[in-house]
Amino acid sequence: MEYKSDTASRSRRKRRKSTWIRTVLLLLTAAGLATLLFYPEKVRAIAEGWNRIQNTFSFIVLDRKPHFYSLLLEKNGKDYRLTSRDIFEVSYRDEFVIKEVSTDVLFGGAIAVDVAGLGDKNDFGKLLKGIDLVDKAVLTGRGGVGGNRPGDYSLRITYRGDPIATIPLRIQITPQDWLRYARSSGNQKVQIEYLKRAIVLNREDTNVRRMLASIYLHAGMTGDAIAQYQEIRALKPDDTAILSELAKCYLKSGQYEEAIRITAQAVKANPKDDAALADMALAWGKLGNWKKAIAAYEDSLKTRPGNPAVMFKLGEAYEKTGQLGKAVEQYQLVLEKVPKADHVAVALASVTLKLGNYDDAIRWHREVLKRQPKNAAAYANLGMVYGSKGLTREEIENYRKAIELNPRDPVVHFNLATAYEKANKEPEAVREYRKVLELKPHDSDSLERLADLYFKAKRFSEAVPLYEKAAKTSPRKSVIYTRLGFAYAELKKSAQSVASYEQAIRYGAKDPHIRQSLALSYSQTGKTKESIAMYETLAAAKPTTEVLNTLADAYMKEKQYDKAIRIYKKMIELNPKKAAGYASAAYAYGLKGDPDRQIEYYLKSLKWDSEDDEVYVNLGAAYEKKGLFQEALNAYTTAYELNPDSATAARKIPQMKIRMLQQKQ
Repeated sequence: MEYKSDTASRSRRKRRKSTWIRTVLLLLTAAGLATLLFYPEKVRAIAEGWNRIQNTFSFIVLDRKPHFYSLLLEKNGKDYRLTSRDIFEVSYRDEFVIKEVSTDVLFGGAIAVDVAGLGDKNDFGKLLKGIDLVDKAVLTGRGGVGGNRPGDYSLRITYRGDPIATIPLRIQITPQDWLRYARSSGNQKVQIEYLKRAIVLNREDTNVRRMLASIYLHAGMTGDAIAQYQEIRALKPDDTAILSELAKCYLKSGQYEEAIRITAQAVKANPKDDAALADMALAWGKLGNWKKAIAAYEDSLKTRPGNPAVMFKLGEAYEKTGQLGKAVEQYQLVLEKVPKADHVAVALASVTLKLGNYDDAIRWHREVLKRQPKNAAAYANLGMVYGSKGLTREEIENYRKAIELNPRDPVVHFNLATAYEKANKEPEAVREYRKVLELKPHDSDSLERLADLYFKAKRFSEAVPLYEKAAKTSPRKSVIYTRLGFAYAELKKSAQSVASYEQAIRYGAKDPHIRQSLALSYSQTGKTKESIAMYETLAAAKPTTEVLNTLADAYMKEKQYDKAIRIYKKMIELNPKKAAGYASAAYAYGLKGDPDRQIEYYLKSLKWDSEDDEVYVNLGAAYEKKGLFQEALNAYTTAYELNPDSATAARKIPQMKIRMLQQKQ
């Protein structure tokens, strides 16, 4: 038998004990795992129960904050138990009520549940509606707006006002929600924003896009409207109904060719689409093609006879093409269908005025005033009718009524001013023209008419600045510069007069008197060369006695006697029985040093006017130069007999007698 020590024996016992312990632990672990595997809920319940016992002990004995475990609520008739790890989803259709809250607090005393954003501080046991949460989320832009994510809203569980847990809320906002809010809002900007968000959630919803496009159109955002309608066409190419709406966008944005193209597609898809034909006609009219506009309006009326709006537009188109009789027919047909259509009565009154049917025009304008007693335009048109009939008093009366209703209409003030002019009420006309210029400072017609009144009254210093201002924009520049030239001449401003007359000629003034005035202004400014050149031009174009005489005088001043004599002879050709031409030629011959021709022409002058004492004096002087003292004495004596006040003749008579005596010696 083998001998073993006590130490070895104890070591073996210790190893056996350790093995048993490990075996037991292994078995217990296996049992625990098996229990967790086959009875997980019971294990979890035991664990939770134990945990709750510990938490309750801490709350009651140690006075610590209670723990929240779960919340039971009913949503749309179905119960849900939520923990702080869950998310509560709500849409606008949901209704829910919180039925139970599980915490460490026995019997739930002092526990409250607050649905953030709804109700009171404690919403326990109350019926709550998801639509209220959706509304608040949309209006504040919180809580998952534009998506389905948790936002700023939650279920908050509190104990005596202190929060102990929260359950996040996920507010589900759908395209229908945005659509609903867009419809309920009266603010276009808000509507647009809501609908844009609805489209983000469902980009293929053409109904929402159509609604958004319509709002864009009414808001004047035609580019955005067109973009939406084009998106709709891309999504639904067969939707021809959208063409009419798209055409209206193009019309409103002034893209008339595009409007015609789209309406043509609409008519091709539906030949009886009267609205598309009417829109096409409107587009043709905007492009000035009234022939095609009329044809389209007529086609529209064939499809839908008696449409008052289209009939009125057709009447306008007839009016534009000068078919006034047909326009009257259309307007009358519209009034038969819609007797209260005031704008049609106004149009009918206007077209009868254009036709010159003044009595009918008066009748229709009075009809308009029965319907619209404060229609300033009707009174103004009545004034025009009465003016056309020559009834100035009634014309003025109606213009004044129009101004009482609309005192800031420059056109009516202008018409009243012209009526005052016709009535020779110039101060009143001046007042009205001034009023026009207060309202419309650069109105060239009023500037010119007011300047003309000042010009007529010889108030040249007041006329000049008005003419200067009018000349900048008026198409009647030649007339204005002509009057400016005259006004400056009257104000002794010869340089400005010259500049104005030159401008008048540059702008096409043909009146020879303007060139004559310019020539005179040239001479007054010392521009003799230019003055003579202008007179020569005038004499060549139209050799009147006045022009020739002025030109001859200019030559005489420049001592160009041969040219002066040539002109005087032209004057004699024009008026051979007029003594002045001969006398002027004689005077020129004398200055030239040709006394024989001087005497010849003085004698010719006396043939046609034998009582001109000055000619006799000049003839005497010519004889005296030639030493013919007897003939000189006879001429001086005749001059003295014709005019005893002639100092020259009285002095020369005794001198000639002395010279004769001296000559005999």
